[in-house]
Amino acid sequence: MSDFGLENQEHALQEREEDLEDGTEIDSEDLLAVMEENSPEHQFVDVAPEEMEEELLEDGSLSPLEKIFLYVKSELLFHRVYIARELPSLIKDIEISEAVEFVLPLMNSLGIDHEVHVREAFAPEVDKIIWFYYSHCPLKEATPENVRDGVFLTRRSLSPERPQTPQQRPPRPQTPQRPQTPIQQSLPPLPPQPQTPTSHLPYLSPSAFTPLLHTLLLDQNTGIAQAAQNAVQSLVEKILGDPNVSPKNKEILEKETLEGVVLGIGRLDQEKAKRAELNDWDTDGDDSSAHAVAGGEEVAELGRMTMMSLIASLASIVGPEKCARLFLHELDKMATEPVFYVRKEAALAVGSLASVMPLDIITSKLLPLYDQFSNDPIWHVRRSCCLVLPTICSRLPEEMKFERAVKGMDLFAGDVCRSVRSAAGEIVGELIATFQPGGKVPESLIQNFLSLVPIREGSNGSNGITGGSFSGGLGQQRDPERPVICAYNFPAVVLTLGESRWDDLKGTYVSLTRDMQIKVRRSLACSIHEIAKVIGPTKTKEDLLNVFSLYLVDADEVKSGLIEHLAAFIECLPQSNRNEYLPTLNDVWEGVSSQWRLRNEIAKQISELCRLFDEQNVINHILPLTIKAIKDSVATVRETAVASFPALFEVLRGNESCLQKLINRMNEFASDPGFRGRVVYIQICSAFVASDFPKDEFSKYFLPSLAALSRDEVVNVKIALGRLAGELCRTEQYYQDPENRPSSIVNMIYCLADDKDVDVRGFVFSILSPEERSKFLSSTIQAMAESVENNIDPITNDLDHAEVRKNIQESIETPLLKTEEIVKETIEEPRDSENGSPLGVIMGEIPIAFIRPNIEVDNNMSSSGLMVSSPPPT
Repeated sequence: MSDFGLENQEHALQEREEDLEDGTEIDSEDLLAVMEENSPEHQFVDVAPEEMEEELLEDGSLSPLEKIFLYVKSELLFHRVYIARELPSLIKDIEISEAVEFVLPLMNSLGIDHEVHVREAFAPEVDKIIWFYYSHCPLKEATPENVRDGVFLTRRSLSPERPQTPQQRPPRPQTPQRPQTPIQQSLPPLPPQPQTPTSHLPYLSPSAFTPLLHTLLLDQNTGIAQAAQNAVQSLVEKILGDPNVSPKNKEILEKETLEGVVLGIGRLDQEKAKRAELNDWDTDGDDSSAHAVAGGEEVAELGRMTMMSLIASLASIVGPEKCARLFLHELDKMATEPVFYVRKEAALAVGSLASVMPLDIITSKLLPLYDQFSNDPIWHVRRSCCLVLPTICSRLPEEMKFERAVKGMDLFAGDVCRSVRSAAGEIVGELIATFQPGGKVPESLIQNFLSLVPIREGSNGSNGITGGSFSGGLGQQRDPERPVICAYNFPAVVLTLGESRWDDLKGTYVSLTRDMQIKVRRSLACSIHEIAKVIGPTKTKEDLLNVFSLYLVDADEVKSGLIEHLAAFIECLPQSNRNEYLPTLNDVWEGVSSQWRLRNEIAKQISELCRLFDEQNVINHILPLTIKAIKDSVATVRETAVASFPALFEVLRGNESCLQKLINRMNEFASDPGFRGRVVYIQICSAFVASDFPKDEFSKYFLPSLAALSRDEVVNVKIALGRLAGELCRTEQYYQDPENRPSSIVNMIYCLADDKDVDVRGFVFSILSPEERSKFLSSTIQAMAESVENNIDPITNDLDHAEVRKNIQESIETPLLKTEEIVKETIEEPRDSENGSPLGVIMGEIPIAFIRPNIEVDNNMSSSGLMVSSPPPT
């Protein structure tokens, strides 16, 4: 850069500094002008953009306000995208007066940025930014004379004078210095700002953001326009639903948002005249704003279409009173609207308003307009009317609904346009579902629904309907999406028609189950249990059991939909068939041996499955399935299976023999030669504690085995036991009162507190009295001292002696609770190369932080031949 350029910049910065020292306020436009004059494209063309990007991103010395200024005006796309996404969080760290004066004028530049990626990042965040201003600034109605950029011009007189900038600013925390980037060098320094008192907060016009929202709503990119509509919807929800908004502010914001933004965007053809009357009081004169482009006829048409879309999305939020007062009049104007795509959105708005308006307004105002749109010469409008027909019918009384549904379906199913006929096929199932279950449903609707799918030869159905055989039906043309629609709506149709009409529907259903499209079969698999609930056990056995068995060996997408509701379907079978089906549960488990998520879904339903069978079948079939899940190679499946033991206990409680078998099987885990089995036993006990298991039964069945585990030689077992002991002694239902603790619990706590391992002690020290802590700490320190004198490394060899003593001292003041991360396999675990046993069987749910590397415990060798306390081989 030339010496002349440096002199100019230094002179400009010196003048800005002198202004600050004199107490002169920085005007946002002047500040932006200085930044533009000294921008990189004018003076620093020799600096590579990559270097500027790296410098700005890695510079931690920038304040939030500086970062916003630099990134918004940056020539690099990445910077502007970043600030568009992060502005809602950065603005919270800025003084509200600065946010109003400096940040608010910059928002328009993000909304009209020439790069679509910036607008795409900014539009979804705009509601959060607007709500920040609305919730932090007092609001006041605007007039052309007192408002500039949406901020009242009198705010300077309301704000206290800024303190003069000291000659030497307090230094910032030292960070590694890098050469300043061109943008950083061009930024005038800002004075430190005092906390603005609430009484001196700058007033904000509620219409400050209306031009910005209009600009985003009218964006040519449909994704940006949709994100802006979602932002408006979010703002309306917050305004109407936030209890912290005062009634006065709620009234002001509601009026501006609903009338200024929603209805205002539909009146853009009137804005040009308004601007002339108001002497063009929009401050910046930016012709890219929505006000400036309001004169264009195409933009006005787009604005009316957007208004109708907003009305449709907001109807359920604002309620019937505001819809009738604000929206209904605008909808009436659409009867003479010349632009078809505006009428298309208006037809959808009719359905949305019908869902909230009272019946008298529906019949007197909305239905005549709907009938006019239904016969529109443009098929787009007629298709919109077809799509909202179920919504309108759901609000009508039965007789009127019957007539309206038949009339509408006949009209749209026979339309000359294929798109309208396809839409009729999409909504016929939903239309049938609007009738009362078991009530009178028009036969023509049923036949239209059944004609969506041609019945294959050999299907057992009594309706005799084949594809296109019904006169005027929907099956006259082949459409691969119609079977999908039919399968999706089938449960609702069956529920509405009831068991008595199942024979009429069965042929179509069987034909659907053989469809070649996986998404059709998956939809049926996910809903087969719902259909079974309607048609009853006998017909479920006759018509659905074969489909169920077939889908169990289908593609994974189909199989997963079935297994998610396995227990619900089995419950719908007759009791005899349930018992016959029990042995196949093992085959189902083996069939998903390669998909741990499906095994986990089965494990989740063990609690439901065990309630469907008698005690003997639970012991013979459900318990072995549970044991398989507990021994699974994936930790998530094992944890899910452990949680089912309380349900098993409750089912078997009435049968002493079966209950004893369950207890004996659980006790086998307590004496398992492998440490992981003993950890599983402790986890089972924890599941009983979490289920509010009776205290006396817990003491009877579990305490003896738990007490024996307190002397286990594997530290991981004792850590799990210490965690359980702490939970027992913190739960009021069990042993929270020290005076009423049984001797077995007291001895277990003392044994764990006297353990050599600091992690084991940490879980029980918090439940000891101060005297007991001192006793055990003294003995522990004594043992450590002896080990040091004898040159014996203590078992906690991962810590030096000073650190151990420090941890013990901290245990006196606050309980030593170590946070550990449990290893949960999200994929199938690797296996030991020698014998094929899963390494997860060795590791289990043992916290990595608690694995000790040098413990010699020969009698606890795992089945893979590895030391139980050693890390897994790499």
